Amino acid sequence: MNDVLASSNASHSGLTDAIVATSQCRRSGLDRIVDITAGRRDQLAAARALAVDALPDGAALRKSLVAALDASFDADAAFLSWARRHLAGDCSGPVAEDRDYRRGLARSEDARKAKARFADAWRTVAKRYDLPAWRPDQI
Repeated sequence: MNDVLASSNASHSGLTDAIVATSQCRRSGLDRIVDITAGRRDQLAAARALAVDALPDGAALRKSLVAALDASFDADAAFLSWARRHLAGDCSGPVAEDRDYRRGLARSEDARKAKARFADAWRTVAKRYDLPAWRPDQI
């Protein structure tokens, strides 16, 4: 589970910069969003497949992590749809009014809440097994 969290942290860190770059009509932003979305999809699949029998409340912990990563993946996928359309349309039109961009923001908020719930539950496990106590903004 900790490996999935570390991978999630690495993916999460570049999304804001990628969105800014895309909104400035830079292809590099789209490329980064593609990579982030693919990574998040892989993390979600890995989280769903985690064997958690040895952890106290492992099934509930996995379910919480999957919910957080699912919302994050949905947000990333929405931002990816926006980014592709934005660049294909010569970067015209207000970004904040785009339906996929707004959906990305909404699902990001859902993800933030789910990550906070997971991080609270994870803290106990992390302390018990001497693992990093990931903060919600690191997932």
